[in-house]
Amino acid sequence: MYHLVIKNGVLADGTRAKPQKADVCIKNGMIVRVCERFEGEAEQVLDAKGQIVAPGFIDIHTHSDACPLIEDYEPLAKLYQGVTLEITGNCGISTVPNNSTYREEVNQYYQKTLGIPMGNLELGEDSILNVAKQVKKTPPSSHYGMLIGHGTLRGSVMGFGLREPSADELEKMEQVLHHELQNGAFGLSLGLIYPPSSFAGNKELVTLAKVVKQHQGILAVHMRSEGPRVFEAVDEMLEIARQSGVYLQLSHLKLMGKPQWGRAEELLSKLEDARTEGLAITCDQYPYTATSTSLTALCPKWAFDGGMQKLLQRVIKPEPRLLNDIRAEMENRGGAEAVVIVSTMDRMPEASGKNVAELALLLHCSPEEAVTRCLVKCQGAVNCNYFCLSPEDMLHIMKNMEIAVDSDGVNYPYDPHIMKESIHPRSYGTFPRFLQTVREHKLMPIEDAVYKMTGLPVSILGITDRGTIAPGKVADLTVFEQEVVKDCCTFLNPLQKPEGISHVVVNGVPAIQNGVRTKSRTGELLLHTL
Repeated sequence: MYHLVIKNGVLADGTRAKPQKADVCIKNGMIVRVCERFEGEAEQVLDAKGQIVAPGFIDIHTHSDACPLIEDYEPLAKLYQGVTLEITGNCGISTVPNNSTYREEVNQYYQKTLGIPMGNLELGEDSILNVAKQVKKTPPSSHYGMLIGHGTLRGSVMGFGLREPSADELEKMEQVLHHELQNGAFGLSLGLIYPPSSFAGNKELVTLAKVVKQHQGILAVHMRSEGPRVFEAVDEMLEIARQSGVYLQLSHLKLMGKPQWGRAEELLSKLEDARTEGLAITCDQYPYTATSTSLTALCPKWAFDGGMQKLLQRVIKPEPRLLNDIRAEMENRGGAEAVVIVSTMDRMPEASGKNVAELALLLHCSPEEAVTRCLVKCQGAVNCNYFCLSPEDMLHIMKNMEIAVDSDGVNYPYDPHIMKESIHPRSYGTFPRFLQTVREHKLMPIEDAVYKMTGLPVSILGITDRGTIAPGKVADLTVFEQEVVKDCCTFLNPLQKPEGISHVVVNGVPAIQNGVRTKSRTGELLLHTL
């Protein structure tokens, strides 16, 4: 007898094959049969009449590293979107590797650089193996996989100084990275706007990329620029790929700032030319025209020499050079009016919801001075939305079939008592918004849209046991109404559950059933294997 059968649905199987009516039969967490019509007995039957049955969605770029370790509340933002697997540790920022020497700095780097409201959570795990042990003891509701953040790796070996590594330090980074990849990390991520990852030069990056190549992992990259120097930033990463042979995954591809708008086709053509050359390159993208990161992203990399505490010392009495650099970067991101403060961890509530121009008026100072005052008062933990992207570019990039869907978000809870301040809605609405955008703009057939959330990311990651619907695959599945599914979030009210997602199955067990959370916790930490 089957444990679960999903009946009467229309299968979009993750391969770009034309959808067809079929029933899916599941036993012991695995898909064991796909048939035109199931007749027989099953322990549980879910009716998917008139709905799309797809593989569980895969969020290839997130910052939910700490979420599987949290026991005080259950992160559910991704599950309600149909996401059954997240890849964490992106933008050079991860919780591991960690050690007693630099643990405090690594914790600050993770929480303050990302502006993630995790309260007083202390991240003490020092390797992917220890995280795996913890997750096994307290299973999450959905799956996670991990990248190793280059900034965290570098900081754990040589601290947070603005300098090149010594030969011994670079060798140590190689050894630590080798260990983490050997034990299940999917690759290395670079955050080349975030110190200390931004301190690295060509030799360091090529050396580490070669280690990733040995393990058949991916190099996921937040490039040095996504605005005025975006094409130079792409050239840098293409050269790293040429010298190392690594699989290159360009993170949250975009053209930031009005001077770059309208150049999407030029950017995509450059990447296609590199594929023709023989380089392995894919990308990911989120379906929003506002970005989100820390207010510290406006500060130049030299200001981070010595780590977050040194930056905070420099912004207390900022020198003209620092103010000029902050002003220039703010203009690159659309100006003071385009930078909206969304979270100050309750340290400066009068700033929340205001753009930097409005904050400057409130504080009777220049916008760049307002940035430094806010950073001082909030000890660097300030999260912002930057309204700096073109809708036309976003749609043009979205149509490309080499670009997976990502949220660049966090698997937050819905509890407003925990989520006291507004955040970017992408954490709660990315995958429904992608499907909604595809439908409203008639961008592609549904089988292609599903592929960008399922079959494409597993091919990038080298995962073979899920991401498509076929006998022998893990039963991670999402059922949704194609003409109904939508993102209900706004920038002012992001804690909204989407509409149109009926069932989400994780390891063969319904985690969302008829739109309601069940009690199941069948998620795992997935480990990459050769």
